[in-house]
Amino acid sequence: MSEQQIQKVKVRRLAHVGLWSGDVATQARFYRQVVGLDLRSSEVRTDGQEMEVEVASAFLALGDEHHCLALFADTRDLRPVKADGHFILPQSRLHHMTFEVDTEAELAALAARLNMLGVELAFEPRDGDTERGDTLWFRDPDGNRIEIAVASDEAFTQYAAASGRRQARLRPLALQHLALQTPHLETMVEFYTEALGFDISDWLLREWAWLRCNTDHHTLVLIQGRPDVDHIGFRIDSGLDLLAWADYLSRHETPILWGPGRHGAGHDLFLRFADPEGCHVELSAELEQYYDQDVTTPPRLWHARPRALNLWGTLPSWIKEEVTV
Repeated sequence: MSEQQIQKVKVRRLAHVGLWSGDVATQARFYRQVVGLDLRSSEVRTDGQEMEVEVASAFLALGDEHHCLALFADTRDLRPVKADGHFILPQSRLHHMTFEVDTEAELAALAARLNMLGVELAFEPRDGDTERGDTLWFRDPDGNRIEIAVASDEAFTQYAAASGRRQARLRPLALQHLALQTPHLETMVEFYTEALGFDISDWLLREWAWLRCNTDHHTLVLIQGRPDVDHIGFRIDSGLDLLAWADYLSRHETPILWGPGRHGAGHDLFLRFADPEGCHVELSAELEQYYDQDVTTPPRLWHARPRALNLWGTLPSWIKEEVTV
């Protein structure tokens, strides 16, 4: 393995996100019935529309992948803690996130680079699909667990075809991005760019950073704040689909928390709603694409929240508040 291979290797896509849940059955039902994901796990038994959890996890998918979202029963102490006049969760809802590389050689090169950077590594069973062998596990500077796996052969076809796929029912095309709050924004940006090969697409002062690892404007968003999941982003086909989703969510009595709007950073159309436990879900269409395989496009700098976050309207109260940690 050459030094050049070690330095150039990068993760290629976000494969799935794992969340802690206080009620796996209710969460899984929401993501099936409202968001449109399919239940993959044999650990949750279904009987018509009713669900019974036999063990403490559920795995849900949008395509032929094993899963894009995993839910794990939370046995941690999650009693809200009061700080600065606000009640906050003492720990992040993120269980782990999984990124993929294309080949076993890239996985070995990435492990070598992480080892050179002093990151503690472990090869452990693959999340949700243990028969496919062990994967690489470690933690980022905030302590978030990260899994790196080799993509299956089917993943390349699914990823390329997702944007043009028409569906019989309203559902997202694919998992697109994850947004995390962090009290150590610059340290986290440095880790994901140096250790995992992300590029910076946009900066908002010292508050937000949008990072990409493929042609999408962002796969990971880092936001200054207390450690938690800010939102999970799914790709949809178009602005017309976004309007259809707005009507669809209304029929399901699921309030739209933000949007429809257009982000300045990424230039995508979006709307946002929340699952039963308050984790935000964002639907995104027409995300800006980057094709800078040989020469990296420098990041854009934004100096005002409204222009970076919503070109069409006002910002929600949780963003208007001062950024604190």
